[in-house]
Amino acid sequence: MTRRILITGGSRGIGRACALHLARTEAASLVLLGRDAAALNASAEAVRLAGGRAEIHCADVTDRTGLAKVARDLGPLDGLVVAAGISGMTPVDGASDAFFDQILAVDLTGPWNTVRAFLPRLGPGGRIVLVSSVLGRFGVPGYGAYCAAKHGLIGLAKALALELVDRGIVVNAVAPGWVDTDMAQTGIRQIAAATGQTEAQFRAQAEAAVPVKRFFQPEEVAHGIAWLLNPANTMQVGQCLNLDGGVIQS
Repeated sequence: MTRRILITGGSRGIGRACALHLARTEAASLVLLGRDAAALNASAEAVRLAGGRAEIHCADVTDRTGLAKVARDLGPLDGLVVAAGISGMTPVDGASDAFFDQILAVDLTGPWNTVRAFLPRLGPGGRIVLVSSVLGRFGVPGYGAYCAAKHGLIGLAKALALELVDRGIVVNAVAPGWVDTDMAQTGIRQIAAATGQTEAQFRAQAEAAVPVKRFFQPEEVAHGIAWLLNPANTMQVGQCLNLDGGVIQS
């Protein structure tokens, strides 16, 4: 039976990698949400070439009315991957309050909005995966908003898991470490500039802090998310799966 899975942030990065992985491994039917129509179309075409089916919807996870409009005519879903997110530095002495608020709106309230909008489309056996971050496990100077949002997302997953388990819906989270995405490249540039290093120097420092000594590809993260989406996963409930090469060991 072909599963139908909705992915926010489906136009790039981890969200796009998840869509392609599910298309290749199970010919899934993907519903891709994002803000960039051209990038969504490119992802949808790649999904079709990989053996899956795809439909796209331009939507912003901070827009509850827009999400409700998409959900209204969508039909049943088997899974939901909440991967949309933004990042950026918000040092307490120099951050814009508006940017701090924007990060929390997209990275924490956005997942709440997404689950609220599409939960009615999930029945027993449904799976929800929230994409947090290794920065949801510890703090990083200058990243107060992002750390707060990603810590909060793990808490949200735990609460939703207990709330929805009696409906037969399983909720978990993942916490990726450094992944080679556009967002990561932006982070490397910002931290390198803030610490007086070159981008190459900071990347080498970041890789050295990972036990396996490297960054990861979005496709590697997609494998972990796919496991949590799998009906065979009947035991991991309200967990956060660390996908970080050994940085966090609990």
